[in-house]
Order: sequence, then structure tokens, then C-alpha cells
Amino acid sequence: MAFLFGGGLVTGLLTRGRVRDGAVAGAVCGVIVALLAATFTSLAAQDPSVLSTFAFYALIFTGLLLPYNAIGGAAGRAVRSALRRDGAAGAGGRHGIAVGTVVIVGLALAPGLLAIITGLVFVSGLLVMAAPLAGGFIAGYASGGRPKDGLKAGFVAALFGAGLLFFIPLLWTALHDFGFAETFEGMVAIALVYFFTLLGTAGGVAGAVARRSFKVEEANGGAGF
Repeated sequence: MAFLFGGGLVTGLLTRGRVRDGAVAGAVCGVIVALLAATFTSLAAQDPSVLSTFAFYALIFTGLLLPYNAIGGAAGRAVRSALRRDGAAGAGGRHGIAVGTVVIVGLALAPGLLAIITGLVFVSGLLVMAAPLAGGFIAGYASGGRPKDGLKAGFVAALFGAGLLFFIPLLWTALHDFGFAETFEGMVAIALVYFFTLLGTAGGVAGAVARRSFKVEEANGGAGF
């Protein structure tokens, strides 16, 4: 647990700004720790192909540490805000990320049940990929009209959703050997973390841009254009 959450938690405690800033800082910490862990693991393996071994473990550790260090970073930032009573957590953005996360989890779980019941795996897969786009869009729209804020909000919502959805497979992969046959579910979950992160971030930017466009149109309409 310390390996998955600890670095992000400490980073969030030391981060100024909003909760999403703590989550982003925690995610960055997770990537750094993942690269360090991959370096030491590949050197200890004494494999002739050190670079390919490093690349494999870097993908595995990054997929594991990104969502949970982001959650830890958000928690650390929230604790800092509560202790200092600075009110810098940003309620609007916080609520948008929460709603986006719920949408991601709900939309991703429903197609999974559909696939189990009907066997429509391909259609269900498309619906699962739509989940981070929709959740990221909501988080980005709630964050304001700046694409930078939308990017952060969509990124954080996607990581939160991935962390909640794939908790058991990712935890299983973290606590066991990385044999493909034994941890196939973990490998799939790690791949989906990357897809969710990319699509959620794109959705967040789109949501922020859409909000800005809506505000511009509303202002032009109010001015008589």
C-alpha cells in the first residue's frame, strides 16, 4: 500500500493549488517511482536485453502507480487544505471530477455486464472506450473554459476511474509475479489504464473547449449578435 499510494500522498501534502493539482503531482511522482523501480528491477534481472526488460517493467509499474499515486496526491492535497483551512481545493472542479469519475465507472461497468449476458464483446468494448471520453468531458466542462484546466481535470477523472475499476487486478499484479498466464487480468487492466488516461484527457480538453465556446456564443447573443 505504501508503494502504491505513499509517494502520491506525501507529494499532495506538499503541493499548493487545488485537489486536481495534488492529483497531477501525485501522478508525476508515480511515473518517477515507476521508472526508478523499472531501472532497479531490470538491472537485478541480469537479462542481456536490459533495454527491453526496462521497457516492459516501466510499462507495468507506470500502469500500476499512475492511478493510485494520483488518488494519493488528491488525498494529500485535500488534507493540506483541511489543515490549513485555505479553501484552495476548488469545489467546482472537485465536484466535476467526482461526477466524471462516477460516469466513467458506471459507463464502463454496464457494458461489461452486457458482454457477460449477451456475448456482444465488440460492441461492449466500444462502449467501455466511450466511458472515459464522457467522464473526462464532464470533468473538463466543470473545470472552466481553459483547455489546460480541462486537461488536468480529464486526466485526473480518468485515473480515478481506472483506479476504482481495476483495483483488484492491479493490486493482484502488484503483489504477485509478472507471469503473463498468471496475471492476464492485470495485464489487461494496465493496458486499459493507458487507454482510459488518453481518452479521459482528450475528453477533458474537449469539455473545457466546449464550455468556452458556449460562453462566447452566450456573450455574443447577449450583445445582440
